[in-house]
Amino acid sequence: MATVGDLLRRARTILQEITQDGVRWTNAELLDWLNEAYATVLAIRPSANTINAKFACVVGTRQELPTEADRLLGVVRNLSTKAQGLIVTAVDRGTLDATRRRWHGEPQTEVIEHFMFDSLDPRRFYVYPPASAAARLEIIYSRVPEPHAQSEARADSAELLRLPESYAPILLDMVLARAFSKDAEHAANLQRATLHSQSAQAALGLKIQGAATASPNARAGAR
Repeated sequence: MATVGDLLRRARTILQEITQDGVRWTNAELLDWLNEAYATVLAIRPSANTINAKFACVVGTRQELPTEADRLLGVVRNLSTKAQGLIVTAVDRGTLDATRRRWHGEPQTEVIEHFMFDSLDPRRFYVYPPASAAARLEIIYSRVPEPHAQSEARADSAELLRLPESYAPILLDMVLARAFSKDAEHAANLQRATLHSQSAQAALGLKIQGAATASPNARAGAR
């Protein structure tokens, strides 16, 4: 598995930093940019770091994700005993608003049938019927990885990267883009910053396409 130390060493090699801690580009700076890169990757590809978790509903229709969550990706099923594993399906809130205009005030239950998600409010979702305090769900959400502590800003750091190893080249390009941007008043460095940024974006695009092609759902649909 790729480590923080591996990425810092590779970045220093490309930057031609010959010292262990760096002079023009220090390990501390490179680590800061690595931590920023995690958030950038998740903004483009939320499924890069997913959490499948039990979720205790609050009373009512409006539900809020845990504080560490970045956005909801899906609601799978009920987990309460009374619901007996009932699947929770996505519905359009506008349709429900038009057909059951008082649905927010209907009786509360632990058996949730539907959920509604708005991409403009990605950390919240609504459930129908309104949830009781006993309602439990299995949900999937994305989470921006915790930043690495500055104590890991060293060439021998064995701490693993927070994303799967296949993202290591993308993270490296993002770190290098920020590094060369530091000296962007020089045309050559500005060009290199742009090239590394474009490389990272292109690789993320290919990962999205590849994931869609390799998805078990895609293969099932082809049969």
